[in-house]
Amino acid sequence: MMRHITDYFSRLSQGFGEGWTKFWFTPGDPAAVSAIRLLTGVLLVYMHATLMLDLEAFFGADGLLPVGEIAILEANTFSYLNFVVSPAELWTVHLIGLAVLIAFAAGFFTRVTSVLSLVVFLSTVHRAPMITGRTEVVLAMLLLYLCLAPCGRRFSLDAWLAGRKGKRPVEAEMFTTATISTRLIQIHLCLLVLMMAFSQLSGEAWWSGDGIWFLITRPQSRLIDLTGLESSPFAVDFLSHLLIGFELLFPILVWSKLFRPLMLALGVFVWSLLALITGDLTFTAAMLIASLAFVGPETVLDVARSRRTRVATA
Repeated sequence: MMRHITDYFSRLSQGFGEGWTKFWFTPGDPAAVSAIRLLTGVLLVYMHATLMLDLEAFFGADGLLPVGEIAILEANTFSYLNFVVSPAELWTVHLIGLAVLIAFAAGFFTRVTSVLSLVVFLSTVHRAPMITGRTEVVLAMLLLYLCLAPCGRRFSLDAWLAGRKGKRPVEAEMFTTATISTRLIQIHLCLLVLMMAFSQLSGEAWWSGDGIWFLITRPQSRLIDLTGLESSPFAVDFLSHLLIGFELLFPILVWSKLFRPLMLALGVFVWSLLALITGDLTFTAAMLIASLAFVGPETVLDVARSRRTRVATA
């Protein structure tokens, strides 16, 4: 009897170890993380560029958010913007940061620019936390894990320059770090979605089915007016419970190959609906980019090849 119990736990330990190793450390193609880098970089460039509209008002030494007052709130954080004194210095470091983000998006010296992009982004967030929101949380997560990934191996200037020099074809390279970074993004995304659901369920509105209605009735930034749904309470209840149900089920079902396409398609619908209702386009873009971690490298490459074929034949 004891021998059977010992054999069982031995097989259990061995199976868990093999599964753990396969899950985290199987070398993978860097296509997905490279696509995430490209899209994340583009979104970062856009957000950093829009700050120039009110750069001195928010980040200037004599602006709306003085360094001394922000430093009290963000005592344990770092921002190089805290050391900027004059408007000329502010514009200089901001444009340098923009250049770093452009290089990261283009995949130029990606190993270096990925880390520098994280520094640029966090410095901006730590300097003016009052003007940040949900989007920054997702982008900080993506940037951190992209620093670990070989995200410049595809769709990048680095890959193009390596090809010009006759180095080993990218198609022949597989990386353990591509898998590790992908898994970290996947797990973190699932936790973010789950925490969104828990946060919403902490109030009465989403339990009663009125949660989506409270978002619809905010006129400040919405892109579409859905107040006509007032005469269709069933539609409001359905959308509210659909959103909550998706957020609760996504962290579970997205790991199943059978349900994954359905959950990703629902994700496109849910995040796009929120963008139309709230006007928060950058958050929707960030969530869709993060969801690419669940899209296989083969699918990403197929889409890229088909796009190149269409461009070549146009």
